[in-house]
Order: sequence, then C-alpha cells, then structure tokens
Amino acid sequence: MKILLKLLGIVSIPFIVGLSMPEVKSNHSLISKVENPDHLDGAFTGGFGEETCRSCHFDYDLNMDGGSLTMDGVPETYEAGKDYEITIKLKAEQLEVGGFQMTTRFEDGSQAGEFSWEGNDLMFTPSVSDEVKYLQHSASGTQKAEDRTIQWSFTWKAPEQDGEKVILNIAANSGNYDDSSFGDWIYADETTLEQDN
Repeated sequence: MKILLKLLGIVSIPFIVGLSMPEVKSNHSLISKVENPDHLDGAFTGGFGEETCRSCHFDYDLNMDGGSLTMDGVPETYEAGKDYEITIKLKAEQLEVGGFQMTTRFEDGSQAGEFSWEGNDLMFTPSVSDEVKYLQHSASGTQKAEDRTIQWSFTWKAPEQDGEKVILNIAANSGNYDDSSFGDWIYADETTLEQDN
C-alpha cells in the first residue's frame, strides 16, 4: 500500500506542476515577422547562381500558372547612356501583397547602368555588396494590391560602355498576406539586352 501511495505521488507531481505553470503563448507570429520582413536582406534575383525568393517561400512551383511578371519599357536593344522608364507588374490570382528584387549586370557580374526613382516605394537591398545594386520594394512598396496586381516604376540609365551585353534578373513574390512563408507564388525572369550598333 505504501508503494502504491509513493507511485501515485510521483505520477501526480508533473500534473500538479503543469497546472501551476503559467500559460505559454505561441511565438509563431514573432517568428513569421522575423522570417518574412517587409524588405529583403540578401541576394535573391535568380541570376548568376543566386537563389530566388522561393528559397524561403517554397510552397509552390516557380512561375505558377494564374499569374505573371512583366517589365514594361525594357528595350530589345539599349542605347548607351540613355534613360529608360521601366515598370514592373506582378499579377496573380492569390496576390494580396507583393515584392521584388532585380539587378542589371554585365556578363562578368559587375553593375550595368544606374537606377533612380521617385517616392518611397523602392530601395536598394541592404547587406549585399556595394559593387552591384539590388533594386527592390521598400516596406511602403508592399502595400495591398488592387485587382490582384501591384507595380513599381523606376528609371534605368543604360551603361556608357560600348558593345557590352546587359543581363536583367528579377524575382518577385506574390504574397497572400498571411505573414508566413506558405501560400505565396514566386516568379522569376532573365532578359539579355544587346547594345544598339
């Protein structure tokens, strides 16, 4: 009988301790905010051996049907030193918010041309090499989209060098606004521009 009472005492201790412990709340939302910042921190254009946004937002295949990523204003060939007004458009069936990152590089991977823009919807990605400029959305540039479409506009000044190919790499995230890595569609594209002769 004494052994049975001892066993009951040992078994009941964890139960009593469990009842007396304070409730522990899930930190899922905190983790989501850390893993899914309002802007990127790294290189994710999909070009020159880089990954795309899909390295974190991996729920679906790349370039899903039901959406599109386009760059209006990109010339088939570029004129050295000329300014081009470019608009990136991201559209998808489940898009609530969106973001992107892009680069313009020569074949050796160095920066090709210059970016400029007006307003607060764009920025350069922090924590990457200053030798290559990674253009991306800012926190204000991720506002909820209307009609499942979001867009960003900027000016690209073509490089002055003669005869060099320019490679544009872009990756974009069509987010479903659930503050997680799941349910988002990722699009990526690469375009090579020849210089006008």
